[in-house]
Amino acid sequence: MISDVSNIIGRHKFKPEITAEALLEQMDAVGIDKAVISCYAESIDNEYVSRAIKNYPDRFIGLYTVNPWNDGAMGELEDALANKGFKGLYMNPLRHGYMLCEHEVFYPLLDVCRKYDAVVWCLGAAEVFTSPVFFKAIAEDYPDVNIIMGRMGLQYDNASAVEIAKNHRNVYLDTSGSMDFNAHRAMKISGIDKVMLGTGTPECGYFEFELMKVRNAARAFPDGEDKVLYKNAARVFHFEGSGDDR
Repeated sequence: MISDVSNIIGRHKFKPEITAEALLEQMDAVGIDKAVISCYAESIDNEYVSRAIKNYPDRFIGLYTVNPWNDGAMGELEDALANKGFKGLYMNPLRHGYMLCEHEVFYPLLDVCRKYDAVVWCLGAAEVFTSPVFFKAIAEDYPDVNIIMGRMGLQYDNASAVEIAKNHRNVYLDTSGSMDFNAHRAMKISGIDKVMLGTGTPECGYFEFELMKVRNAARAFPDGEDKVLYKNAARVFHFEGSGDDR
């Protein structure tokens, strides 16, 4: 079994539409069983994701996207988690214009995630809005919320990302956009239980390359491929193959 925790579907103002069926075709071609999906942060269309998780509940796990500056963001997220089958929150501070140290902007959303035991996927790139070092305070303020650091610092700040994940049991790392040596460093330092396959489709790469990169790094660790390719995500998102969720 293989799961992928970083995929985007839907419409975009300037980019080609990505349908659920097109994503499934790519997944089937390389043997990916489940994908965590969200919409473009700059072209929010949660209804597109909602249709996909309803039509293909065994294949897709949905993350809800809100701009925390908008009035009603908390209510929208709560409704999505309580009534629409979404399993978590997608956060992209870079697109929505806030820094991860501006806690008053987005902490109300994390309060909602805590209430519903929802997962948070948050961009953790190496720049001022989403620097990995900001995740330390967030993880400590919300120790009961599982947080996936998307892009895990990219090439420039992967060292900080893996240390944050190592020292905070609720922070996990998504391999999308990372070089192979950074994927290996994440598994070695943070621990093989803290890293998940993310392809970042369509923004970061394509399935074959991402799978090869992660497999090459994970095979150096006992049960490494099974954990990074499926078991870790299964534990955090509570689908089959899961165990203790923390």
